[in-house]
Amino acid sequence: MMKKLIYLIVGLGLFFTACNPMDDIYTEIDAQVKPIVGDATYTLTTDDYDALGLNYGSFSSEEDAKTALPSFLTDMYPVWGKGSSVLVGYQLYIGSAFKISDYSLDQADYTASGSDLLGFKSDAIPDTYLPDMLANNISNASEGDFGIAKYFQFSGNAYAITPTVSLEDNFDYGATAGDLTTVSGGTWAQHSGASNQLMYATTSLSMTDYPSSDVAGSIMIDASGSEDVNTSISAPVTSGTMYASTLINLTAVGDGTYFFHFMDDSYGYSARVGAKTDGNGGVLFGIGATSSSLTYGTTSFALNTTYFLVSSYNIDNGVANLYILTSAASTEPETPEATNTGDAGKSIERIGVRQGYGGPTATLDGIRVANTWSAIMSNDVLPDEVIGDKIAKESVYTYTDGAWEIPTDVYSLTSEDYDAMGTASGQPGRHNNFDSSMAIDDYISTFLGIKYPFAQDDDAIDVVYKYYSSSAHATQTRGNSYTVIDGVWTGHKSTISTTLQFGHDGTTWVPDNTIKYTLVGADYVYISDQLTGNADFANVSLANLASYGDFDYNWSDDQLLYAIGILADHINPTAAEGQKYVFTYLLYDNGLNTRTMSIIKTGGVWVLNN
Repeated sequence: MMKKLIYLIVGLGLFFTACNPMDDIYTEIDAQVKPIVGDATYTLTTDDYDALGLNYGSFSSEEDAKTALPSFLTDMYPVWGKGSSVLVGYQLYIGSAFKISDYSLDQADYTASGSDLLGFKSDAIPDTYLPDMLANNISNASEGDFGIAKYFQFSGNAYAITPTVSLEDNFDYGATAGDLTTVSGGTWAQHSGASNQLMYATTSLSMTDYPSSDVAGSIMIDASGSEDVNTSISAPVTSGTMYASTLINLTAVGDGTYFFHFMDDSYGYSARVGAKTDGNGGVLFGIGATSSSLTYGTTSFALNTTYFLVSSYNIDNGVANLYILTSAASTEPETPEATNTGDAGKSIERIGVRQGYGGPTATLDGIRVANTWSAIMSNDVLPDEVIGDKIAKESVYTYTDGAWEIPTDVYSLTSEDYDAMGTASGQPGRHNNFDSSMAIDDYISTFLGIKYPFAQDDDAIDVVYKYYSSSAHATQTRGNSYTVIDGVWTGHKSTISTTLQFGHDGTTWVPDNTIKYTLVGADYVYISDQLTGNADFANVSLANLASYGDFDYNWSDDQLLYAIGILADHINPTAAEGQKYVFTYLLYDNGLNTRTMSIIKTGGVWVLNN
C-alpha cells in the first residue's frame, strides 16, 4: 500500500508541474520588462585606440569610426538597450590642408624652351613653359594642390668647358708607412707646423663608383699634430668653379676647425672644409669660403664610417659648397650639406691638408681636383659642359579647374622671413628652414600677425615653407593653410577632435544624431509668446503655459508637435535635414507627468519620429 501511495504523489507532482499556470504569467511579465536606458559622454583613450588596432591614435575617416565603435560600445555598456545614447569623442585624421609636389626641370624641359643649356636662357620667361611641364610630370593632382617648379635660369652668357682633372692622388707611395713628405718624395710639402707628423699608411679607403677608390695607400691626420702640407695641381686656375674631393673616415672629432682646402701660392685659402662633434657622438661637417669661420650642416654623420666629401669654390663670386655622400653621384646634388660665401678672386694652385687643435683624427684617401662635378666622378673622356652664371629658382603653382595656375592667396617664406624669426641655434633663420624641433605653427602665426596686422576673422592664406627632414637628410617643401580665428592666425590641423553620437536601436548601437533636450521654464515662456494670437491655440491657456511651466490635458497631439517644433527651430535654427530630437516636457493631467516626444526634420519641417 505504501508503494502505491508514493507513485500517486509522484504522479500528482508531474501533473502539477506540467500544468503550472504561472508560466504564462512569467512570460507576459518578461515581455513587458523595459530595457535599461542610459546616456553617456565618453572620450576614447590611448588604450582604447590600441584595443581598436589604431596605433596612430586616430580614425582615418568618420565611416571607419561608425564601423568600429558599435562593437566597442556593446562591450562597454553591455546592459544598456533601446533608447540609450552615447556621445563618443575621438580623434579624426582629416589630412593636410593641401598636397605639395616638387618637380625639378631636366634637360628635355629646357630644350623644349629653346635652350641647349641646363637652364632657361636669360631672356626666357619661365612662366610661359612651367604650367605645361608640371602638367606632364605631376600625376593625380587634386583641386587646390600646389606644384613647385624648381629650375635654373642663366643670368648672362654661358660658355663651354672641357671636364679636366687637375690632380689625382691615390697615395701610391710604396709598401712602407712613414711621414708623408718623405715617402712622397716631395710631392707633398710642409708649409706650416712641426715636420714629419702627417703620416702615410699602406691601407686604403673605398667608396662605390668613385674612381679613386681602394687604390694604394692613404694618409692619416691627427688632432694632436700641427704639420700642414700641400701639393700642386696641374695649372693655376683664376676663374670659374673648381671642385675637390676625398674619401674620409673619422675616428675622433673636437670642437671644430678646418682640415682640407684649396690654396694659392701666397697662402690664400678657399673652400676650407672642417668637422666638429655634434655633442651626441656624431659628426657635423662645415665649410668656409675663404674664412676660417665655418658654416656647419645639420646632418649628424657617424664616426668610423667612410664618406665621400666634395667641396667647391666659385672664384668669380666667392661661394663655397660642401657635399657629403655615401656613394658617387653622377650629378651635383641640388642642396649642399653646407654653403658659405667669402671673398671672390682667390686663385687655386694647390690643395692643402691641415692638422690642428679642435680638428679631427681621420684617414683621407683618393684626393681629386677638377673643374667640373663630372670629372670628379669619372676618369673617362667626357664631353664639354656648358657653364654660366645661373640662379636656382622656384615657382609656386596651384591646381585649379584642371590646370596649373599662379595662385593669389599663397605666400612663400623668404630668407629674410626666416631671419626675422630668429637666427640663433634652434631658430628658423639659422638655416632658413624649419625642422621637427620647432613649433612651426607658432612661428608662422606670429609672423603673419606682424605681416598682416589688419587681417580680419576668416581671412585665410596658404603658406609654403622649407622643412629639413632628419630622416630623409634633405630639405623639403611643405606648407599649411592659416585662417584668422578670434584675431589669431591659426594653422590647419591634420588631426582634429570631434564627436559621433550613437543610439541603441534595441539590437545594436547605430550612429545617431539624436539630441536629447529637457524643457526649462524659459522654453515654456518662449512657446507661449510665439503662439499668442494664434487662433489654432484659442482652446488652451497660453498664460498658464508660461506661468506654470507645463502643458495641460487640453493640448492635442498636433498642437504639442507644433509647439515643440517652434522650440526646435529656436534652439537650432540651422538644423540639417534628418536632425533628430527627443524633447522631455511636463504635462498636467490628473497630476504632473513627464512625457517625451521624438521628432525629426523632414522636408524642412519637424515631424514625429516614431
